Amino acid sequence: MATLTVTGVRKEASADGSHRHIEGVCTADGTHYTRSQVVDSIDAGNIWKTSVGGYEATIRKVTYCPRPRCLATPYIETKADSTKKDNLENLDEC
Repeated sequence: MATLTVTGVRKEASADGSHRHIEGVCTADGTHYTRSQVVDSIDAGNIWKTSVGGYEATIRKVTYCPRPRCLATPYIETKADSTKKDNLENLDEC
């Protein structure tokens, strides 16, 4: 089991153009992983985390993008907590 640290995200326009959602993530070494690759890795027992400014959050898989009527799947998110700095949706784009 490995722990991978995400420092940035790539976003894409939703199918209906109503918002931008996560297409994939980047690790500190600049490697890009799609949402599907992250979910497959989580299913294999690996741990994915965000790390920004001393804050960390665990990435988890969810079925769909949390935006209403968006069917992007699989999707990934972090649990909301006291800071938004480590929220996956708020990371800088890579």
